[in-house]
Amino acid sequence: MSDLCIRLHEALKKYGHFSTLPIGVKLAGANDNAPPKAKYPLRDIGNRVAVCQGLTIARSIGWTMAFKKEDNACPLSAVFLGHIEPDLLLKGTVAGYYQDDEACAKLMEESFPRWLVDTARELWLAPLQKFDFKPDLAIVYGNSAQILTLIQAANFRKGSGIRSSSTGRGGCAAWIAGVVQSGECTYMIPGPGERVFAGTQDYEVSFAIPYQKFETVIDGMDYVRKKGAFKYPVPNLAVLAEPKFPKEYYALDPSWKP
Repeated sequence: MSDLCIRLHEALKKYGHFSTLPIGVKLAGANDNAPPKAKYPLRDIGNRVAVCQGLTIARSIGWTMAFKKEDNACPLSAVFLGHIEPDLLLKGTVAGYYQDDEACAKLMEESFPRWLVDTARELWLAPLQKFDFKPDLAIVYGNSAQILTLIQAANFRKGSGIRSSSTGRGGCAAWIAGVVQSGECTYMIPGPGERVFAGTQDYEVSFAIPYQKFETVIDGMDYVRKKGAFKYPVPNLAVLAEPKFPKEYYALDPSWKP
């Protein structure tokens, strides 16, 4: 197992208290051997599932999931993975659900980061603490306050902030391709498919960390927590304030002076 993966897992557990497991993601090539306990949807579940469903399985059940082209039930993510040609997507037909202008529809589809066809043979997803191969990135889900800890950590020794881009759909493109291609952390608003099919909750936001940023994010979480400006769970300092009651309450104690 990667010491760096374990350290990131422990830091996320210590500072973020996330309710589901942080997941490592690997884009596997022709010469990579799948983890021995990896589950392929068709072989081990009996049907295809979308990669966002596989991510939910990995982060909630703890299974290691592996996807070949034939295992993936979602054509959109198959384009992002480079498992099918993008030409039909780029015509903008699917984007017609969101755009009434052909040029805007095409631009929408062109905006998604993706891999060239045959770049990756498989996609592997596994809990970070038992990742026994070098991941391309890690992804974690939490509420906005938990994700705030990661934004602050990723901005450590950077300063200019963490950027996110969303069209309101196709959010898996960011962690399948965009984060690795840019080499930068990002936070993501889960899209419709992930909510409908993968059970992502209304309060959840996701955050992706490329492998080369693991160390910085660990250091950032340590530093910000030690300085004490913000921590999670967020302390409720309102409990230190004196409460205010209606005047009838104070009449019960004639000696009371507000």
